[in-house]
Amino acid sequence: MNKKRNRDSVSASPEGIMRLKQARASQRDDEGNPLTYEGLAVKAKMTDRTVKRFFSGKRVDRNNAYAIIEALNLKREDVLYPDPEESLVLESIEQIQAKDTGDSERAGELIKGLETALSELKKREEASLEAMEWLKANRKALSQEAAEAALRKHYDQNPNNVDTDYSEDIEVFSQEIIKYLQLIYYCLDLRNWKPMDRAIQEFLIPVNRDLQLYVDALYFIKTQKLSLSFTPEEAKEITLYLDYLINIIPMRL
Repeated sequence: MNKKRNRDSVSASPEGIMRLKQARASQRDDEGNPLTYEGLAVKAKMTDRTVKRFFSGKRVDRNNAYAIIEALNLKREDVLYPDPEESLVLESIEQIQAKDTGDSERAGELIKGLETALSELKKREEASLEAMEWLKANRKALSQEAAEAALRKHYDQNPNNVDTDYSEDIEVFSQEIIKYLQLIYYCLDLRNWKPMDRAIQEFLIPVNRDLQLYVDALYFIKTQKLSLSFTPEEAKEITLYLDYLINIIPMRL
């Protein structure tokens, strides 16, 4: 029986392997010596066995692959095989071209439709990458601002809490919101809902206070921060995950 392929693992393309080797050969360690696999492993925070597997074209965990690529200052799209959906579209185009029996108009229409789909896939991937970088760079500030906004709203709605000092609570609550943002980051990274579904099913995300506070914090990020950084089209991917959490928290968590 064949082993089931790990969908969260990736491998470098032949051209990607060449770029990996060129990049490693051009770099030096802290002592000025050529960068070894062991040195790269330390830099990427993993075992040298994983690094060697990736350089040999074998599949490794997606996040490990990303860490190696980033440690060598390369781009993911220049190293990894294309996205499976993208590969499927490209394969379909090639098959239509190969089987064209003279009805070039019909074949042209099919190819045009597939090329449009491919363009949309690339736009989605670029939007996801931009959203990921945005979350990674701003998650601390986002979580603190969202926590403060949600808590301020909560206390403002209760006249008895007007003079309450909740500054310490902001810091604690912001650490909980960070976990939600990390969850969205993983979903964008893998381009599927698996991390979120698992987190909800296994109660892996915090719900230690009034659920409306979490909803208000995430809604603040969506309406006050996301809208200032992206156009609605660019924000579509991350908005899907935010909306899902905003709607599901009161019902299932």
